[in-house]
Amino acid sequence: MINKVLNDYFCSGKMSFSPFVSLSGKEYGGAYEIRDGKDKYIISHSNEQYSDDIYITKNERGFLAKRVFKNTTGEILKLTELGIRIDGIDFGCERCDDYYYHAENPRVFQRMTLTVDYNRTGGGSESEFDEMAGNKWADPGVIIDRIGACPYQPFPAILVSNYNTKIGIVHGTLSQNVFYHSYLLTHSDDGIVFDIYSSFKDVAYREVLPSETLVDEWYLGKTLYADDVEMIFGDYSHELRKKLPANYGATSINRDNLVWGSWNDGIFRDVSEELLIREAGELIEHFPNVRWLQLDDGYCTLKGKGAHGLGVPYEGADGVDKDKFPHGIRYVTDKLRLMGLRPAIWIGGYCPVDSQISRERPDLMCEYSSRTKRNLVLDVSIPETREYMKSALDTMIYDWGFDGVKHDFWSYAFEVSEDLLKNKNASGYEYRTWWLNEVRKRIPTDGYFQTGCDIVMGNPFLGTHFTNYRYGIDIGGGKWSNLKTNFLWCTACLATHTGDLFVPNSDAVGMFPGLSDTDAAFCVNFVLITRTMVELAGVFSKADKTSSRFKMLKKATCNINNGQDVYFAGYDYRKAGAATPEILYIKTPHFSVGASELTPCRTVALFNVEESESKRFTLDLSQLGLENKEYVVTDVWNGEQYELNGSLDFTLEPHGSRLLAVSEKLPIAIYDSNIKLEDVTLDNNVLSAQVFYPAEAELTVSGEPKSVTVNGKDIKYKKSGNTLSFTLSEAGEIKITF
Repeated sequence: MINKVLNDYFCSGKMSFSPFVSLSGKEYGGAYEIRDGKDKYIISHSNEQYSDDIYITKNERGFLAKRVFKNTTGEILKLTELGIRIDGIDFGCERCDDYYYHAENPRVFQRMTLTVDYNRTGGGSESEFDEMAGNKWADPGVIIDRIGACPYQPFPAILVSNYNTKIGIVHGTLSQNVFYHSYLLTHSDDGIVFDIYSSFKDVAYREVLPSETLVDEWYLGKTLYADDVEMIFGDYSHELRKKLPANYGATSINRDNLVWGSWNDGIFRDVSEELLIREAGELIEHFPNVRWLQLDDGYCTLKGKGAHGLGVPYEGADGVDKDKFPHGIRYVTDKLRLMGLRPAIWIGGYCPVDSQISRERPDLMCEYSSRTKRNLVLDVSIPETREYMKSALDTMIYDWGFDGVKHDFWSYAFEVSEDLLKNKNASGYEYRTWWLNEVRKRIPTDGYFQTGCDIVMGNPFLGTHFTNYRYGIDIGGGKWSNLKTNFLWCTACLATHTGDLFVPNSDAVGMFPGLSDTDAAFCVNFVLITRTMVELAGVFSKADKTSSRFKMLKKATCNINNGQDVYFAGYDYRKAGAATPEILYIKTPHFSVGASELTPCRTVALFNVEESESKRFTLDLSQLGLENKEYVVTDVWNGEQYELNGSLDFTLEPHGSRLLAVSEKLPIAIYDSNIKLEDVTLDNNVLSAQVFYPAEAELTVSGEPKSVTVNGKDIKYKKSGNTLSFTLSEAGEIKITF
């Protein structure tokens, strides 16, 4: 019966559905009993070792499954994994064009889609780029046959389709309490064989106690939009949100404000008490949307190359560099609070091999030399290790006085797909929940929690604890390849439209001393349009406040709305190669969260990622979802304006970018602003808006203003072309009379 139901629903070949169980590495199939009701099915098998029950419900979006495995013996079972094999998938097209899409693909292989027959391991070196394996950015040891098994925490869903159809099959995770899902795809005589595995992170098997029950949940459905990367996981995400309602991503913790971090723009470990307090003053004066100051790595006495974090409290008072922090770290956090900023700290999750804790307590560690030879990983399966980790948190958060945490190099003990932990009585995901709970309960409810390396590729289950995730590599060091790579990775994250569950973070925008003006502008435009502007960087006390880069940075950060939905115009993710979208847009002004017919209806960014060739771009109303009206396009950075009737062409140099505000052509309107504006209205030729902080304001408008007031007081202004300039000395209501 279940096979007929699948075939009637998917209409993609003659499909068969076969569950199996793997104990101690040996696969067991057996005869499963099938019972059915109205859109409900129970598939069961039991023997002298276990019972395995799969409860399936069919709704308008697909099939929802709950699988319950129970140890029915009086002994411990070594459960390797649960599995489902679906055979006979056939899209009626050339089989060589069968492909899959997984958010892991761009992270590991630098391309969005891979064919079913693609050789993932490739046979080449895993430490250097290999044309076949495509593993330039993959760490050693992570490229394996299984799809979705990398340690990079990808969005937990897969699409199987064919390049010549819009029909696809989607599988997605609905619970990560115990299991994670990975996949194998091959071809048989009947079509595609789709193996779905429910396995365990960090342990080769999970010890299941007598009478213990483990539960797995997943979604299986179809899409009619396999050609649109923004829509393929829509039905899955709808079901996922029933399990994961909007979490920290929907709050203001990292959505409407910035974190200044001490790592980027060339600071790195050159931090000190004096630097942090000095830069705090600069931030308060020039960047009103900065709420947090984050002390990154560099506060410890360890001088080796390895990043040090959780091991520092083991060294007691000698763990913190007294030359950099002569009054102690608590002095700095108290000072920052008195100045009006909230303090946050970087914590590294592993310990360098030359650290004191690694040398004296190797029994608390496990080695992960297949990826990191200079560090040891804290073995969370050992009770004493867990006790130490909690005491380290107490020191770094409670004693040192931090409200936010950036957690780097944290996930090795929770996210790898190899046998790492000594004890097997819990999976990596079970320990992950324990650890993230321990961190979260020590910081305030409105404190931020950021995940760093391993780089996360949009797994929304992490949003139950974290507020934002770094999806990419550092972009401030002057490497164009890093920036271009981040663009590809970010595409996969943005396409899920789950920024309210988990805010994506592009790494810090700053003065970018290592980048050319063109590349720096590309970076700022990219971070702004993707609504991933969580972090700010730079030694602003030494910056030229009159420079174009400083002014660009102030304007770019005038209105933060991280996690906002971002859309792609005319993007074909199935295009050969590592193609990125060239036109991205949001449905609001860059300077406002709210929508108003008096402000831009779209903010659009154009990007040329070519290395040596200029490129022509066409801005088309239909691709932006706009009605056929007259519009005005304003360049956000130079103020140039263009008429848009149907379409408009631009030519960009290599690495070039443009940020454009698209507004309906009206007698009175605000086309652009360098300050945040909300609640924009028009009444009898008086345009009103709320402003939020003092600033040197510039507004590009249509119409001829007669006066400007703030909170009922007339203020002087200058007008050059369509741009008004004035000093805004207080927050409140601004009114412009035309």
